[in-house]
Amino acid sequence: MESLSMKRAITMIFKFTWFPILFLAIWELASRLASNPFFPEPSKIIAATKDVYTKEWLSQSLSTSLFTLFAGYLIGSGAGLILGAILGSQEILRSIFTPITNFIRSIPSAAKVPVIIALFGIGLSSRVTTVAVAVLFPVLLTTLRAVANTDRSMLDYSKLLRFGYFRSLFQVRIPAATGEILAGLQASIQIAVLVMVISEMIGSGKGLGAFVIRAQSTYMITDMWVGILTLGIIGLLLTEGFRLLERKVAPWYFSSKGLQ
Repeated sequence: MESLSMKRAITMIFKFTWFPILFLAIWELASRLASNPFFPEPSKIIAATKDVYTKEWLSQSLSTSLFTLFAGYLIGSGAGLILGAILGSQEILRSIFTPITNFIRSIPSAAKVPVIIALFGIGLSSRVTTVAVAVLFPVLLTTLRAVANTDRSMLDYSKLLRFGYFRSLFQVRIPAATGEILAGLQASIQIAVLVMVISEMIGSGKGLGAFVIRAQSTYMITDMWVGILTLGIIGLLLTEGFRLLERKVAPWYFSSKGLQ
């Protein structure tokens, strides 16, 4: 049994590490052949990571970005969930507001950043607002559609049981829509990271986005790549962490869709 479990563990480790290892090997070889100072080898970036992370500049940028990301995401997703549940369960309101929300959502998130900066300035509150607005509409529309598409037989049965509006919403509609809502929340994480970086790059002196731009403009190329890879790691950890949360909260959704 121990040997079998060891083989499974080795198989799982290989499954999740073979591609990153291959990617880094190709990157290392390509960088050495190119000899481009703006395209350093991964070995140099990894070797410099410790020195870069000891700089107060980067540690402050990381903490600022994480606060912006989490605050904006929580505010935007919370508002999107509430508004989406209300509009999805009210047909009249849905017919009025869906075209408006679809129009605003169709505007690229990056295009909204200058508008919000013009209205609120370039401070922390502006960056949090930018992330919140970017997350709000995808979550709102996903929740709206999921709640509105609740199986009609379930709603009819809840009426027979004389469920009121709120009881029907919280005990029938939202549980039935949980899987799709979680999928929308997960997709919004990547949007939040992207918009956070853009908002920090435009006129802000704080955050990882500003760190990357400053490092690039002062030809601190290794620092720039450390900042870029840090952003990638943050996005990866958040996405994978959310996938684990989904499996805990809505395991039936994944089993019904054949997801692993």
